[in-house]
Amino acid sequence: MGAAAKASSGSPDTGHPVPPLSEELQLAMRRIAEQAERAGKVIKSVHDVVRRRERVREAVQPRALLDAIMPLVSLQARKLGVRVVVELDEACEPVLCDRTMVEQVLLNLSRNGMQAMQGIDEVQASGRREKLLTLRIRPAASNAHRRWVEFAVIDCGEGISEEVAEQLFTPFFTTKVEGMGLGLNLCRTVVEQHGGFLGFEAAQPHGTIFSFTLPVAVAQEAQDGQDAPHAQDEQPMI
Repeated sequence: MGAAAKASSGSPDTGHPVPPLSEELQLAMRRIAEQAERAGKVIKSVHDVVRRRERVREAVQPRALLDAIMPLVSLQARKLGVRVVVELDEACEPVLCDRTMVEQVLLNLSRNGMQAMQGIDEVQASGRREKLLTLRIRPAASNAHRRWVEFAVIDCGEGISEEVAEQLFTPFFTTKVEGMGLGLNLCRTVVEQHGGFLGFEAAQPHGTIFSFTLPVAVAQEAQDGQDAPHAQDEQPMI
């Protein structure tokens, strides 16, 4: 309402009168402000959930995280005509994580990757390119204090433009018609709460690689994870 009052009283800089806002426009501005406030509360609520779930972390084999999401990934892959390839380095050690949250991150990145390849239908029909999604897990660069495992989701779509790349992790920014623009932002929050990093780079010759790291569970954590029952918390959707 402050903006509406200012508009109806004229511009303080030029002295020229400014037409008052119509009732419809004022109502629209109020609705936008209400939606923005509501969305902000949603983000804070999800971030709080991620932080509170730190206590449910356990040692998990990387293959187990993939096995948990593959039925859903395979289902969507068949629907979209995508071939899925898994590259798992057997040298990978168990990671310390909230498996429910990390599974959701992997699922979200996989869905994004498959959707990113829908623009190559015509090219695929000519036999020059295939819709291929690669799920890769391998040891990551480590140091004397902590070892890491890298998870990567690789598509062969058209890639990400510089303009889009600058806003990719910004809340409410999306390139999808029905997207909310929260998925990647919340995925990054989950990974960072585990002490890892989520980023992306161009794949060659086409596509994008989204990758994130998780810490390797130390010996005691691995033993605790084997002894502890699997958490049955409701799976949050991100």
